[in-house]
This record gives sequence, C-alpha cells and structure tokens, in this order.
Amino acid sequence: MPLIRDDSRSCFRCNACSPSFRWIALERYPNESGILEPACAVGLFCESCIRQEIDDYFESFAQNTLPVGAGETSEEYLCRELGFTVLPLMLSGEESKLLAGEINSDSLRTTSIN
Repeated sequence: MPLIRDDSRSCFRCNACSPSFRWIALERYPNESGILEPACAVGLFCESCIRQEIDDYFESFAQNTLPVGAGETSEEYLCRELGFTVLPLMLSGEESKLLAGEINSDSLRTTSIN
C-alpha cells in the first residue's frame, strides 16, 4: 500500500503524534479463489506506539498456520502475519547503504514453501 503525503503526517495508531518509524510487514491474505497470497503492508508509527504495534504483531504470528476458514472471503478475512521490519524514518546515506547491502546479501538464504 503506497503512502501518500497526508498519511505521513501522523502516527497510524494514535493519529496524534508525528511518526518516527516506518513499519513494513509481509502478510498473507486469501484471494477470490481462497488461496493465500503474499502482500506487503506499510505503516508509520510514533515512538510511543511502535512497541504496542510490535507486541500486537507478535501475538498474531500464530495465525500464519491457520488454514483459510469457510467464512473467509477476499473482503472479510484473517490476516496471516509472516514477518516485519521497523526502520527509523531518517537514515544517513551510510546507514541506507548498509541496510540495502544486508537485504541483498548472498549470506542469507530465503526458503519458499509452496
């Protein structure tokens, strides 16, 4: 979900404070055929709210193993949480390069389960 300029003015949770962190989450949602597809969600959070968001996300990790329920549709569904990253909104050029290098590193292996 792309962020628009008006979205970036306040925390997505409290809607009052200026955000300090960008939240990027990998999740799975059922499509029209009932098959789980990966999706990426983004949010902006202030220093006060980021911990609550992390705690809530950890509690929902168990949902990832649940099969698509009979009552779930592409409009009404249970989100399956896969993982997330939290980054400060302000990064130096060196920090950005280090982060990009780690994401693109050959030393990490990703596993695809079909």
